[in-house]
Amino acid sequence: MTLRYWVWAGALGAYLGMYFLGLLAALPASAQDWSVSGEVGVEARIFPNSPAYADQKDSALSPSTFIEPEFVVEWSGGDDRFTFKPYLKLDADDDNRSHADIREANWLHVGEDYDLVIGLDKVYWGVAESRHLVDIINQDDRVEDLDGEDKLGQPMLQLALNKDWGTTTLFVLPGFRERTFPGDDARLRGSLPISDDATYDAGAEAYHVDFAIRWAHSIGDFDIGLSHFHGTSREPRFRVSSGETELVPHYDLIDQT
Repeated sequence: MTLRYWVWAGALGAYLGMYFLGLLAALPASAQDWSVSGEVGVEARIFPNSPAYADQKDSALSPSTFIEPEFVVEWSGGDDRFTFKPYLKLDADDDNRSHADIREANWLHVGEDYDLVIGLDKVYWGVAESRHLVDIINQDDRVEDLDGEDKLGQPMLQLALNKDWGTTTLFVLPGFRERTFPGDDARLRGSLPISDDATYDAGAEAYHVDFAIRWAHSIGDFDIGLSHFHGTSREPRFRVSSGETELVPHYDLIDQT
């Protein structure tokens, strides 16, 4: 890591902290219930074999460190809650894996028979542990890992209507986040590097507004759900560039039920 990068990372962390303190100051005086939690960790990837491609780094050990704090403030007797969950990772080898993200930054209001969420949030619909085929709200953070378990925060307006016959949740998703990938010299990249210049079906590209709806209900020991998504697919398909030197991601407009 260069000194400039560490200075940048420290400045970003300080900015996020000051931003959150400003939000706390703007809350009403009745906001007494708050909590701070999170994770700090060190990871290491070990590569016992030589790189498969000439431009990959040949380090046998690739360490990284991360911090993921979570700040939660509740008021109005718990009917209102603000959550702020930033994330910062520094990786010794993969520049793309050294990144910052806001996983969650949202306001939740709990009404008599509805819940309203405004801001960045993460939504999980899948029930299988190995593969979440229906999880289409949030984009994968593939620089974290290749298993699709880590997600980027998604800007959204979410309204859940709670009835005896089930919960119907409506989503308005302004703005699209492209999938992250390992860097060109990373050990976990493929045979061709992936371009940063993605293409889209949508004329508005990353500014296209997506929509989704989901109904869910529990009957005894069974949970059932039905959902529909209209918008930009989180799963890109790839084409080889004209010079056959890299893969270019393309994001289709889809309807998925």
